[in-house]
Parts: sequence; structure tokens; C-alpha cells
Amino acid sequence: MRSKALAAGTLLAVSTWVVLPAGGQPAPEPVAAPVPATDDPAELKRLWAQQQDAERWEKGRLLKQIDDLQVELAARGVLDYRKLDYASTDGLRIPAYLFKPLAMPAGKVPAVIYAHGGQHGQFRSRMVPRLAEFVRRGYVVLAPDYRSSSGYTMEFHDAADYGGREIDDMLAARDFLAAMPGVDAQRIAIIGESHGGYNTLMALARAPERFAAGVDFFGPTDLVWRLTASPGENPNAEPGDREVFARMVGRSIDEAPELYRARSPRYLATASGPPLLILHGDKDAIVSIRESAWMAEALEKAGRKNFSFHVIHDGQHGYPRPQMDEAWRLAYDFLDRVFGGQAPGG
Repeated sequence: MRSKALAAGTLLAVSTWVVLPAGGQPAPEPVAAPVPATDDPAELKRLWAQQQDAERWEKGRLLKQIDDLQVELAARGVLDYRKLDYASTDGLRIPAYLFKPLAMPAGKVPAVIYAHGGQHGQFRSRMVPRLAEFVRRGYVVLAPDYRSSSGYTMEFHDAADYGGREIDDMLAARDFLAAMPGVDAQRIAIIGESHGGYNTLMALARAPERFAAGVDFFGPTDLVWRLTASPGENPNAEPGDREVFARMVGRSIDEAPELYRARSPRYLATASGPPLLILHGDKDAIVSIRESAWMAEALEKAGRKNFSFHVIHDGQHGYPRPQMDEAWRLAYDFLDRVFGGQAPGG
């Protein structure tokens, strides 16, 4: 059966309508998988798994396209939005979502880089209202789908480099924003949730001079502890964690513990750096609040003055409402104070 162009208003998912521009072209006809010339059970199983993987990736890309339409709908009439890409330090093109005020004010405005949670996560349309509040307050916002994000190609997904080149992607996002007309290169903040919070802390540790502020929402800070603690100490540990991290970092923790330490924000605390707000829920069952407490303790021991650690009472990983609303309000107000010259703590 041949693929056909979708008519305007074709229903693809509950509450999700795809509207194609006039002249939309038919989707490419699927290539039929060849009948395997083998009756070896192991080979048949491998080929079946390969076919299932291909279908899964194609489904993930379609779902990403649908969610991108939801982003566009959420931004319409409220934000100046476009999806673009920029070059990371190694030339890899990084997809990103850019949000600006409908009418840019005169002069230069501050900007925020938002790093999504989950190393293999992705920017989702549900985040548009959160970021729209920054835009309402006069910021430009860039939300990269850094390398290893889902919804793209298998190669992009598998390019994971935990605490390595993914941080290059965030630093390249900063430089991309800094060169954008109307953006104040001296007032660029970085914020992120969970793995995005980790990326925030790592970017601030590697290049503190390139950011004016940072907000870490419940990010992990100690890879060494996460991979060596007993199950009693770290109930979130999974049996295959060491192997997964060995693939993402390039070496196992047994081979190169110093590499994992160098990719752990807890051990990179210094006395200097931009203002930082750390937010963590005391009921987080995914990333232990002790990781944020250790980060705050390390900053204090290093002599850092311009940071704040705020515990969200009854906050889980991602926080239920109203705790999530409280956390984001703290983030908005924090950046407003920083860019108004009132950094907390000094």
C-alpha cells in the first residue's frame, strides 16, 4: 500500500491534529524488508530485533514531530518561536527551540538556556508555559536537544557522552545565543532539571566566565557515589548501571575512577563563579537530595558566597503541583534579582 499525503485535519493522536501546508508531499514509500534467506533461529531472532529497532526509532521520530507541532501551537500568538539547529564544538548539529518576545524591546535583553531532563529525554511541549514566563519577563530562551536526546536518529541518540561532549553542546548553545542580535552576551543564564541540572552544574564548572547565573533543579552531582554506593546507601542503583556508564563515559569506573570524579560537579566546586540556585525536593526518589546537599556543602567549603540551596518541602522528582510552581517561581525571581544586580548571598 502506498503512503499518501495527509489531508489537513488528519487525526494522529488523541487531541493532536496534524495540519500540513498546501502542496504537502506524500511520505516516502516504506522499503519492504527482504525475506531473510536463512532458517537459523539465532539469525532470525537478530533480524527480527533489528526490524523492531528500526520501527521503534521511526515511531519515536514521528512522536517527536507531533510534539513539535504542539510546541508550535502552544507558542502561537504568545511567543516568537522557531526550531533551529546550531553547530557544537565538533561540528555536530544540535536541534534547539528558540523563544523570544513577539516584539523585542529596544536594546539588549538577557537570555536563558534550558537543559531538559533525562540524558535520552527531549524538550517537550509541556515545558512551553514554564519558559513562556521567562519570555514574558523579557528574556530570550534557547532549549537545546543536546546529543543523545531521543526523537532523532539512532546515531544522535547513541552519541551519548555523559559529562563530556554533551557539555560542549551546552557551551556552544551559550556562544550561539551570545552572537544573536538583541541578546546581551553578559547576561546569559543556564538552567536545567535532573540530568539537565547536572549539565547546568558541569557547564558552570567548566566555563563559569561564560554564564551570568545558573539554576539546578534536582541534578545528580556525584557519579562516583552513584556507581559505588551499596544498594542500602543508594536505593536507586540498577544492576546494569556500571555497564551503561562505561559506554557513555568511554571507560568503566574501575578503570578510571578519576574520570568519573572529574565529571562530578561535587568535586569541582570553587570559590568563584556566577550566582547559583540549587532546588531539590525532600521526597525525591530518583535523585537523592543528599546529592544537592553535598554540592552545597562543597561550595561552602570552597568559600563560595553567591549560591543558595532551597529544599522543596514534600517535593518529589519533578515535584507535584503546587511544589513545582513554587520551585519555578523561585527560579524566575532568582534570575530577576541576579540580572537586577541583587545576587543572593553576595
